[in-house]
Amino acid sequence: MSTGTSVAVLLPLALLPGAFFQWAFERNAGRYGITLKDRLLRITGVSAVFLSVSAWPLHRIYANYWTEIRAGSPLPTLMYVAPVAYLLIPSVLGWLYGYSVENNWRMTRTLAGKKRCPTAWDYAFSTSQRGWIRCKLQSGEWVGGIYSSTESPSHTSYATGYPEPHELYLFPIVEMDQENGSFCATEEGEPLIGLGGLLIRWEEIAILNFIADDDEGATNDE
Repeated sequence: MSTGTSVAVLLPLALLPGAFFQWAFERNAGRYGITLKDRLLRITGVSAVFLSVSAWPLHRIYANYWTEIRAGSPLPTLMYVAPVAYLLIPSVLGWLYGYSVENNWRMTRTLAGKKRCPTAWDYAFSTSQRGWIRCKLQSGEWVGGIYSSTESPSHTSYATGYPEPHELYLFPIVEMDQENGSFCATEEGEPLIGLGGLLIRWEEIAILNFIADDDEGATNDE
């Protein structure tokens, strides 16, 4: 195998740990600020870290088994586990890191940075907190609903993130008092749930108010 061919084969293999880490991270934490250039730099940097950590075991494999690998000879069972671990470990670490960032774990705040969200929209919907949405549209109509980013059959609201166009889907919706924008309630004081869901686009919004579920008077008239 020529030198050029060897480089063409080994370079993608060297970048795989970073790619699997990045894909797993984005699975939980989203793609904030990601362009092709950003992604390539992150993949290269993370791959360099993993390769530096795994330099000793890779050297051991090369020194002790490279001849058998090239000849197609039988290898120890542990050798067949090594390629799986080479991709599985970065994937697991990326998934855990993304999960910790999305859930705002204290130990990952320093690594992720305080200003990770590129827009105020992304910051507002970046946590897993459950709450209530009051929204006044450009038309003057008030709409609202229950927002929760956690997956639930009864609460499936969703907000898009950068770099996608800003859109908000509310389900379930709550009936609103069009006079003052407060939530309508039943005789028992419970929010009056409407039918179906509601898709709201950024250009339709005049005012958007997020009220955390643990705020006092979250559904009271304001």
